Formats: sequence, C-alpha cells, structure tokens
Amino acid sequence: MGFPYEKVFVKTQKTRWGSCSSKGNINLNCLLMKVPPHVRKYVIVHELAHKKEMNHSERFWKVVAGEIPEHQKVTRWLKENGNSLIGKLP
Repeated sequence: MGFPYEKVFVKTQKTRWGSCSSKGNINLNCLLMKVPPHVRKYVIVHELAHKKEMNHSERFWKVVAGEIPEHQKVTRWLKENGNSLIGKLP
C-alpha cells in the first residue's frame, strides 16, 4: 500500500483483530491464522489504512475500499464469526 510502518507485533488479543499505534506499530491478533485469507488481508489493510487516516472517517474507508472494494462483506464475516474465535481465548 506504500504506507511506512515501524514494527509489526503478533499478540494474543481478547477483543481486537488488530490495531495501529500512533507510533506506527501494527498489532495483529494471533487468531488471524484461523480466519480465511481474505479476512486476514482485510485486517492488515485496515490497520495500514490507519497510517493515512488515524480514524474511521469516510476518507479512511475510501483508503480501505481502494484495496478491498467489498470490505463490508468482510466486516460482516467478522461480526458473524469473529466472536466464536476470540471468545475461545482463556
């Protein structure tokens, strides 16, 4: 996507699939290995888009849509299936 980032961390997160810090670090949930590849790609694109727009504004979603035009389908998948995966963490 052409957005620089500092570090990538893979963590066990109980409530998030990913995050982007103001320092430019990307955090990804280790459970992404259990989701379909297109969902994993969406989460990575979502977090990288925060490097351009550190919010969820219309401009942010345009950045995401530029990479994943059908991102609404993926967010729906996460809402319908994500809790069953994250909910299994101790």
